[in-house]
Amino acid sequence: MKGKLLPLLILLLPSASALAGKCEDNFTKSGNPLKGTEYSTSVTVPGLSVASAVAQMNNIAVSDGMNVIDANSQTGSLLLEVSPNVAHRGLQVYVTAVPDGTVTMLMKTRRGALANADSIKTSMCKMLYQLKPGKAPPKTAGGAKPISISAIKLADEVSKTVEDNVAMIDVRNKGKTYRVSGYFLGSESGSGGLSVFYDMKPSLLPGFIPSSRDAIVFTRVMCHMASDQRGYSMTLRKGDKLDLVGTFDSYQADTRLIHIGNCRVAK
Repeated sequence: MKGKLLPLLILLLPSASALAGKCEDNFTKSGNPLKGTEYSTSVTVPGLSVASAVAQMNNIAVSDGMNVIDANSQTGSLLLEVSPNVAHRGLQVYVTAVPDGTVTMLMKTRRGALANADSIKTSMCKMLYQLKPGKAPPKTAGGAKPISISAIKLADEVSKTVEDNVAMIDVRNKGKTYRVSGYFLGSESGSGGLSVFYDMKPSLLPGFIPSSRDAIVFTRVMCHMASDQRGYSMTLRKGDKLDLVGTFDSYQADTRLIHIGNCRVAK
């Protein structure tokens, strides 16, 4: 009997094709660039619980490279962030889920910002169409690939975050795995092991023209080496190239120091 019921149950589950077009039809745009523009849409997935919706959207956001600022399966709410880049500052996206399986996304741009409504609609619907019916929340997404970045660029990104809101550093960076390139400045040995410092001096970067502020004070990057990397660390000399993989641990505001932990030579 169980075998006969299974095909029927599969037919009862809504497919992506059954939802196709509904997200686009529900898309709305309001406001204007002078005061900020709101973009919103929603889909309804029968059989989707609030907890499952929150967990699925969390995983979808992480796989898309977004930052999860807050997630609450009891209230059915998530606050996501599209990471800042050269084109825009961080953009926050609000997600809500209700018991009937409806999931809504809302994004508001900053005042003066211009955005392509069609691109936003496509991105939102791409995420929402990945939702599947279910009561139990799926497992949280695992770690993503290491983010390749230079020490100079990482320091610059963190410095900009500090200017906006220092509390956002943990949201955007903490726990993420980075592959950080640069040059060796020196090391420091303590009870916790050995740490190496990246050389942040602009003079070592051909063609790099710093601001007067950065020429005097700049954010530094320190990599705390894994215990099995001590031998490698001891062979380093000033100016040697560094290519290390580690996890963003913390930012020390008083000394403007980024701590990367459990660092190893990139393979």
